[in-house]
Amino acid sequence: MPEELKKLFEVNPEFKKAFKNLTEGRQRGYLLHFTKPKQAKTRFSRIETNMERILDGYGLNDCTCGLSKRKPNCDGSHKQLE
Repeated sequence: MPEELKKLFEVNPEFKKAFKNLTEGRQRGYLLHFTKPKQAKTRFSRIETNMERILDGYGLNDCTCGLSKRKPNCDGSHKQLE
């Protein structure tokens, strides 16, 4: 687990609770995504970017637009609206 995530858990217990409520697979997906960059600045940026998704209970690849016909994954249906 990256240090940046541990620090955010200490500051924001609600965020920690939301992360722990995710399934193990979703947690693992986020951890792999967060630990990939070498720079701490990039790791922190990735965590901040995905914080809202975690608080809403979504996984890294879950559909948040609500238009996907292959839930929980996103099939790109929202791109037709742009």
